[in-house]
Amino acid sequence: MSSSTTDQPTPAQYLPLLFGFALNQIAGATSRLGVPDLLDEKALTAEELATATGAHPGFLLRLLRAAATAGLLTLDDQGRFALTALGGMYRTDAPLQAAPLDAMHAAPAVWQAWGALEQSVRTGKPAFGLVHGTGLFDRLQTDPELAAVFHSAMGAGSAVQLPAITNGFDFSAFQHVTDVGGGNGTHLAAILAANPHLRGTVFDTADGVLDAPAVLAQAGVDDRCATQAGSFFDTVPAGADAYLLKNILHDWDDDSSKKILDNCRAAMGANGRVVVFTSVIAEGRAHEDPLEALGAAIFDIEMMVVTTGRERTLTEFEQLFAASGLKLAKVTPLPCPFLYYALEAVAA
Repeated sequence: MSSSTTDQPTPAQYLPLLFGFALNQIAGATSRLGVPDLLDEKALTAEELATATGAHPGFLLRLLRAAATAGLLTLDDQGRFALTALGGMYRTDAPLQAAPLDAMHAAPAVWQAWGALEQSVRTGKPAFGLVHGTGLFDRLQTDPELAAVFHSAMGAGSAVQLPAITNGFDFSAFQHVTDVGGGNGTHLAAILAANPHLRGTVFDTADGVLDAPAVLAQAGVDDRCATQAGSFFDTVPAGADAYLLKNILHDWDDDSSKKILDNCRAAMGANGRVVVFTSVIAEGRAHEDPLEALGAAIFDIEMMVVTTGRERTLTEFEQLFAASGLKLAKVTPLPCPFLYYALEAVAA
């Protein structure tokens, strides 16, 4: 039975679905041309912006008008463009940085992978590998430009998540924490700085921890933190009473995630804990904010496109923990977008 005309979707509902790709490119091109930074302190005309950016004046004007219509800019009667609060997210010094995330999604390798989403769903294989013949993480080893864009995007995400973790999670019960897959130590440095009683270990591959000593020293926590190189698929350093996994498990399928958790379970003591910081997919929980739930769901599709991993529901996390001899003991919502939680698991 067809809907009546009064039940038809509104442009506000269907335009983001039909033309979301265009909105992404309008915002991204505006950002990559440097327009938000140029408009940070004063309004400028399209001609002035063309001179500053070196862009084609006529084409730039059309882009700027579209960006203004999309809410990133305003246009006054004198033909001057100014930055809105939304457009300000694309400044290079914005507290909530959209530009690095946009740059990653606009990178040809990632943009092309999204184009293979349907094929990914049909085959059950990550889109990135279908398009490029190799996984994202392998590609990063041979594509320095993409690697730089990727790590910048991850840093922008951490800039939002780290305050939520340090302010929203209680580390007082722990004495020594190991950050599994902790990279250059930025995550653990922030935690140790906020918790003077803690000691820590950053654990990652040799390349991953290469810059960690300098990061820890700059944060003033190097006297309380060690670095150790290795693969979390092989082993995890023993001796900590908490093993932190921040945005790690969502990069990997269940079998690979089980290996990581198995190694954490083997390394921790009888009273140890595994703490997973992650988005959690809504399970028909009506109290969840619909936009927050949508953000988490989009992240899940992104994992399908670029990795073998996935975002998971609480039930799926419980099953994953159980397969490694762990059980979910505590769930702490964190003050961070997209249903971000700390999930604490203990020995079953």
